[in-house]
Amino acid sequence: MRIEFRSDQRGYVLALERDLLGAFVLYRRWYGLHNRRGGMKQQVFLDEESAVQEFKRIETMRGRRGYVAVHRQSGGLAGTV
Repeated sequence: MRIEFRSDQRGYVLALERDLLGAFVLYRRWYGLHNRRGGMKQQVFLDEESAVQEFKRIETMRGRRGYVAVHRQSGGLAGTV
């Protein structure tokens, strides 16, 4: 699962992938559209349910803060590495 959000000044990428050991990794990357500011954070989850729950929580929060989804890629996590 991957979603890219944008506002007038900022961008935000949210991706959920499965690593080689079977854990679920939630990647967050934020950046400025007109500057070089940004950062990245990753969280590791042992079960898919809690990883998807956190993904949806962040997705909702981005929408409340004025971000708009510009690119959405979904699919099962079984084949993602």
